[in-house]
Amino acid sequence: MFELEDMNLKNKNKETDQTEVFNDSVVEETMTKEDQELAKEVIHHEMAPEEVEAEKEVTQEEDGGPSIREYHYEEQVKKTPKKKRNWAKFIAACLIVSIAGGGSMGAGYGAVKYYFEDEPTVTKTPVMAQKVSSRNGVSAVDIIKGVKPSVVSISTKITGTADYFGSFSVPYESNGVGSGVIFYSDDAKIAIATNNHVIDGASSIYVTLEGDATVPAKVVGTKSESDLAVLTVSWNDLKGAGVKDVSVASFGDSDELEVGDSVIAIGNAMGMGLSATDGMVSMTEQNINVEGNQLTVLQTSAAINGGNSGGPLVNSAGEVVGINTAKYNSSMAEGMGYAIPSNVIVPIVEELLENGTQPKPHIGIKGTSITSENANLYKLPVGALIMEVTEGGPAEEAGIMVGDIVTSFNGKTVMDMESLIQVVGETKVGDTVDIHVVRNGETGHDLKLTIADKNN
Repeated sequence: MFELEDMNLKNKNKETDQTEVFNDSVVEETMTKEDQELAKEVIHHEMAPEEVEAEKEVTQEEDGGPSIREYHYEEQVKKTPKKKRNWAKFIAACLIVSIAGGGSMGAGYGAVKYYFEDEPTVTKTPVMAQKVSSRNGVSAVDIIKGVKPSVVSISTKITGTADYFGSFSVPYESNGVGSGVIFYSDDAKIAIATNNHVIDGASSIYVTLEGDATVPAKVVGTKSESDLAVLTVSWNDLKGAGVKDVSVASFGDSDELEVGDSVIAIGNAMGMGLSATDGMVSMTEQNINVEGNQLTVLQTSAAINGGNSGGPLVNSAGEVVGINTAKYNSSMAEGMGYAIPSNVIVPIVEELLENGTQPKPHIGIKGTSITSENANLYKLPVGALIMEVTEGGPAEEAGIMVGDIVTSFNGKTVMDMESLIQVVGETKVGDTVDIHVVRNGETGHDLKLTIADKNN
C-alpha cells in the first residue's frame, strides 16, 4: 500500500516537472524581448566563469528545439518572477548608494528612482497643506483682509526717573508697542479700543493705520480693572497724514463661542507690523491675573505674542469676539493665549468714550511683596517693598523712596503688595492718609500722602 502511494507520488511529480517545463516555455513566449534579455543578463552575471564557457559550447538540437541552456534560461525565468527582480534592483540601488558614501539624500533618491522607473506604480495624490484654511465657506485670507484695515499698531514712550536707594536718581526712557482696533468714527474723531497695560504710564502715544500713516493719539478713558482703554485720533491729524477713510470693526457675540470654534488673532506682533495667527477657542471662561487685576477671559490656541495685546480676536464671520490681552509665559506650556470677551468690551469702551474715565485712586509707586519667608531670611519686616516711585507723583511728594517697605497705610496693616493695592483702592481722590514705612532697617518713618487721580 505504501509502495503504491510512493509510485503515484513519483509519477505525479514527474507530470508536474513536465508541466513546469511546458509552462516555462509559455512564460518565455509571453515575455517581452526586453524581459527575456534582462533575464539572460541576470543569469549570465550569476554564473561562474566556467559555466559561461560551457554555455558557449552548447548548441541547439537538430530539430530546432531549445537548447539545454535555453531550458535553463526558461527555468530561471520561471523561478525569478518580476517581483523578485524588483527586489534585486532595490538591493543594487542600495549598494550603489552605500558605495557612494558621502552622497546627499537627493542623490540616493535619484539612484533608487532610476532603478524603479520602468515599473508601473500606483500613486495616491497627496493631500497638501492648503495655503489658507476655510471657515464656514470663507477663507482665512478673506477674513483677515476684511478686518485688518480696522486694526492699528500702537507705539508708546515712557519717561521717568528711577531713584536708587535714596542715593541718586537716573532719568530713563522706554518704548512700548501694542495693537488696537477702531470701533467708532464720526466727523471729528475715530476711537480705538486697546488694553490699558499697553498705554499705561505713557508720556506719548502714536498709532499707525493701514497704509503706514502714523498719527498722535490721546487717552480718553481707561479701566485698569478690566485692562481696557480708549484712545481717540482727530480727523485733522488723519487728513494731515493723508488718511481719507477708515474701517470700523464689527463686534460679535462672545457668548455664542464654543470650545473648538476657529479664531484669528491679529496684531502688531513683536512690534514688527500687523500679522495674523489662527487657532481655536480652548476655553470660554478662564481666570487670569493681569497687572494685579483678576480677569475672566477667553483662552485660545492662536499665538499671541508681545505686541499683539490690544488687537482683535476674530471669529469665522470676521467679527471681533475679543481683544488679545496676554500670553501665558512658561517653559512648561505653549499655545495658551488670552483675550477679553467682546461682551465685556463693548459696554466698557462705549462708556469710556462717552463719559471718560472715572476717578481712580493712585499713589504713584511700583513694588513687590516681602513675604514671611523672605522677612525671616533677610531680617526684614513683612510688607510692600517700593521698587519704583513715579516722578512728581503722590508718593514722591510724601517722601517715599525706592527701598522703603510700607507696613501700614491709612491705619490698616499692609502684609504684601496686594493688600496695599486693595487699601489704596478703598480711598478717594483727594484723601490724605498716614503711611508707615521702614527704611534702611530703621524703626520706621511716618508720612502723610494725598491720594491723586491716576487718570490725570
